[in-house]
Amino acid sequence: MNKFRKKIRNSLILFTIVFSGNGYAQSYMPLPDSNVLWEDWRQSAQGCDYNKVYIPDSDADTVINGLTYRKLYYHQVTTSGPPPDPGNIYFHDSLYFGAFRQDDSGRVYLRYYYRNFFEQEEVLYMDLTVQQGDTVRQLPCLSTAGQDPLTDLRVDSVDYVSNGPYLRKRIFLRNLAPFFTRVYDLVWIEGIGSVYSGLINVVDNGWSEFYFMKCMSAYDTTFYQGDFLTGGVVNTQGVCVLPYTTAIRKIEPEVPVAVYPLPANDYVIFELNTNDRNGTVTITDLTGRLVTSFPLNGEKTVWDTSGVKPGFYLFRIGNGIAWETGKLLISH
Repeated sequence: MNKFRKKIRNSLILFTIVFSGNGYAQSYMPLPDSNVLWEDWRQSAQGCDYNKVYIPDSDADTVINGLTYRKLYYHQVTTSGPPPDPGNIYFHDSLYFGAFRQDDSGRVYLRYYYRNFFEQEEVLYMDLTVQQGDTVRQLPCLSTAGQDPLTDLRVDSVDYVSNGPYLRKRIFLRNLAPFFTRVYDLVWIEGIGSVYSGLINVVDNGWSEFYFMKCMSAYDTTFYQGDFLTGGVVNTQGVCVLPYTTAIRKIEPEVPVAVYPLPANDYVIFELNTNDRNGTVTITDLTGRLVTSFPLNGEKTVWDTSGVKPGFYLFRIGNGIAWETGKLLISH
């Protein structure tokens, strides 16, 4: 009898361990890793910096200390005065911003090269696993002394915000050692990023300046625009465009391509009307998650969709010189 009770008790312990490890497993929408733009805005009494941060179309991966990152570049527009009077306007061409990586647990890490900001050390950019009351330790912050100290933050609240067809987790964090009182110091939104501090993701301890994300778009769909406290999460057609210049988006020649049948059942044909038929087709879902990628193989390239879930998908065809993007519907 004692052996039987012991066996039952051990079985319950094993069940508890397994359930606690897997019963509460959760998947998170990752940051898009291609065809995405983040527009950061830094404002101070001396003027503004507007950064369009993006992932390059080719050679986007880099390996650092055995870990694979996605490269980030940026264009910058600088003004000599704050809005609404920008004063003198300066345009800076593309520069290397840094690199990021993410794991399946909802954590994203960045290595900043932007202005040698954090001396190329990896820092936590976002952690979607935290709950209300948790402490997020040692994120970089700004100070009036011009140093780069670290600070701890407390998770004030966690909720979900509607974004078109998506419901995205939103996390509010408060600086535990502020120089000056702020309402919130960081806001993380699942699949979008840190909207209060943008791609810099620093806690603002400065007197006269602040950072935040102005806009985020992927595959010609804007997922975020505006103020995070006034319903700034959107889901509309359109890309982020830096103010005061139209030179940011370079007009590239399009690949003459026909995509059919639409909607598709078991296959999609990409038909090129050009002599140059080299290149790659990339398929993602609407959040930017990669579904498949395959080379062009002549005038007509067939994508077998028999194992693909029904729904809308985005395609991008590029040959290094020209490109074409579009949306397709799979309906089995």
